[in-house]
Amino acid sequence: MIALRQLYIRKWSETFVTAPSGYVYSDRIKPGQILHVHNCFAYSPEFAINEIIMLGIKTGGSTVLIRARSPGVAAEGMSALNDFFCGEGDEIFAYFPNAAGTDVMELHVIGCLLSLDEFRVRGE
Repeated sequence: MIALRQLYIRKWSETFVTAPSGYVYSDRIKPGQILHVHNCFAYSPEFAINEIIMLGIKTGGSTVLIRARSPGVAAEGMSALNDFFCGEGDEIFAYFPNAAGTDVMELHVIGCLLSLDEFRVRGE
């Protein structure tokens, strides 16, 4: 049996004025699916050199931090260093704790959506 995978290429964007928490969230992964993330990038074109960016997964009541960049290097944006998986109900987030004014904050995700059955067969 050959299962089909769905290519997942999405961008979420928030302006700090309308999202004053500094977080940008992806959509929740639907029940029965697993997202294999190949590339995840957080970016804010207005960020100054003294800013911080964090990437992570919100899983139910807990948060898993994938990567954080300190001032000086985060001004160019930040990507996850390795592939990772998100399970059903999980959300990926980018956190910009120093966002202010009308800063635009972006989260870009590229990966493949797999059914739970395919995930089990592949043994990932």
